[in-house]
Amino acid sequence: MLVVSTDQAHSLGDVLGVPVPPSQAELVRVLADLETGRAEAGGGFLDALALDTLALLEARWRDVVATLDRRFPDSELSTIAPEELSALPGVQEVLGLHAVGELARSGRWDRVVVDCASTADALRMLTLPATFGLYVERAWPRHRRLSLTAEDARSAAVVELLERVSASVEALSALLTDGDLVGAHLVLTPERVVAAEAARTLGSLALMGVRVEELIVNQVLLQDDSYEYRNLPEHPAFYWYTERIAEQQSVLEELDAAIGEVALVLTPHLSGEPIGPKALGALLDAARRRGGAAPPGPLRPTVDLESGTGLGSIYRMRLALPQLDPSALTLGRVDDDLIISAGGLRRRVRLASVLRRCTVLDAHLRGSELTVRFRPDPEVWPK
Repeated sequence: MLVVSTDQAHSLGDVLGVPVPPSQAELVRVLADLETGRAEAGGGFLDALALDTLALLEARWRDVVATLDRRFPDSELSTIAPEELSALPGVQEVLGLHAVGELARSGRWDRVVVDCASTADALRMLTLPATFGLYVERAWPRHRRLSLTAEDARSAAVVELLERVSASVEALSALLTDGDLVGAHLVLTPERVVAAEAARTLGSLALMGVRVEELIVNQVLLQDDSYEYRNLPEHPAFYWYTERIAEQQSVLEELDAAIGEVALVLTPHLSGEPIGPKALGALLDAARRRGGAAPPGPLRPTVDLESGTGLGSIYRMRLALPQLDPSALTLGRVDDDLIISAGGLRRRVRLASVLRRCTVLDAHLRGSELTVRFRPDPEVWPK
């Protein structure tokens, strides 16, 4: 297993209890086979990597410029220092995700775990590849880029650069929404503000097309059934503990009411911080699963014929949008795509082929299901 941190605060080493210096590809072996001390013995191993995305940007830019300079010596791309690119929003995050994708595709590990930053930063990072590809295409569509003549070395070099970047972000977007390969583990604590944010994050991940594998509730106080929690001595510690247990249980019940009785992994609130492999292993052993349904799945449109035939047909597209605020939901259409915006996020959904020859009739939201209805456009509908 490989654990990769994209958090620029680089706290991964603090948690694992070993130095994990920021680097582009320098792995730190945290655990090897427990009996022999050798990973080759078949006991498995744990590697850690704290990605230095700034150094990664500098190295990748130099490689790209060297390649393009050989093909287009008059392009002058080499005059752009990699430090200048670091000011572009999202560049380092996209490169970090791209590096993680390459590590996952290498086949060296059975599982690659990405330790993300805060919720807002993580969501922004996950949306960057699709957003970047969308705006590049709108600003300079591919058919226009490729129609330029090769006589202008600067333009040709820029086109080649954009083609490389576009191909990379498209592959990255496809990877993030591949539910067979990628799953998010959402970690929260049993507190109302945190639980409310977790419920919204579930909706955001569903809109983005990212599958949520499980919800982990951390720092849960456990009630020891060997003790009687009534008629306790008058001491603030007893009152605090019993009140916190009741409060946490109330928060979990409210979470169930908001998202349904989803299966949870509950980890106890320990007296000491779980730092290092041994303490983390003990925390894993102490965790327990609470049965329930699977978390809400990613956005998957379904299309069917509601009524009519020919030009009188009415088609409908249905999408599940869990945990989204209806007042913040906006819809739009750009060419062959439906644009869904909610909660500060925007998702571009490619319409089915039959709907591309239709105009939007109406849309309505019932519960968490969005239905958009279409009718054939006489100008483009097959005769």
